[in-house]
Amino acid sequence: MKTRIISAIVLLPLLIFILIKGGYYLAIFTFFCALIGINEFCNALKEYSSKQTKFLLFTMTFFQMLAVYKNETKFTIAFIFILLFLQGAMVVLEKIKPFEAALSIFTFCYISISMSYIYLLSEEYPKFFWYVFIISMFTDTFAYFSGYFFGKHKLSPNLSPKKTIEGAIGGIVFCLLACYLYAHFYHQDMGYIIIPFAIIGSIVSQIGDIFASAFKRQMQIKDYGNLIPGHGGILDRADSIIFTASYVYITAMLFDNFNF
Repeated sequence: MKTRIISAIVLLPLLIFILIKGGYYLAIFTFFCALIGINEFCNALKEYSSKQTKFLLFTMTFFQMLAVYKNETKFTIAFIFILLFLQGAMVVLEKIKPFEAALSIFTFCYISISMSYIYLLSEEYPKFFWYVFIISMFTDTFAYFSGYFFGKHKLSPNLSPKKTIEGAIGGIVFCLLACYLYAHFYHQDMGYIIIPFAIIGSIVSQIGDIFASAFKRQMQIKDYGNLIPGHGGILDRADSIIFTASYVYITAMLFDNFNF
C-alpha cells in the first residue's frame, strides 16, 4: 500500500500536467503508453505473439499516432487492413499461426487505436476529453468503496471475484453525479443526454476493467507489467480508460454530427 501511495504522489502531478498541456506532450505520452501497452500485452500472450508480430505492431502504432497527430484519422481503417494483409501473408508463408494473426489485429484496435482516441478527443472534442477520466476514475474508485462496504453479490465471480453488483451500482451512481456536475458547469449543451451518457460510460468502463482481468486470468498472470511500483503495468492502470476513451470518442462524434 505504501508503494502504491508513493507512486501515485509522484506520478499523478505529472499526469495532470500532461493532460492539461495537451498537444505535443499528450501525443508523445499516448504514443509511448501505446507502445508499452502493446509490449505488455504481447508478453502476456506468450507463444501467441512472436517478435515479428510485436515489431509490426510497434510500426503500425507509430504510423497510427503520426496520422492522428497530423489529423489524418481516415488512415486508421487503412492501417487495420494493411495489418490484416501483412499478417495474412505471414500465415500463408507459415511464419505465424492464424490465431496469432487475429490477436495482432485485435491488439492494434484494442490498444493503439483506443490510445490514439485520447489525443483525438483533446484536439477535436476538448469538452468531451475530461469525461474519459471522470468516468474511469469515479467509476473505479466508488465501485471499489461501494463494494467494500456494501458488496454481497458477485458480479463476475470467475473473472474478477472481488467485484460485486453493489459495487458496480455504486460506481454508476457516483459516475453519474460527477458527469452531471461537470456538464452543469462546462458542458451545458449536453442537457439530459448526460444521464444515459454517464450510465453507459460507467458500464463500459467496468466492462473494460473485467475484460482486462479475463485476459490476465486466461494467461495466468497477476499483472501485465511492473513499470509502476505497486500498480503493475500501463495496462493494469489503463484497462478501463481504453474502453472508455473509445466510447467517449464515438459519442462525441455522434453528438457533433447529429446535434443531439
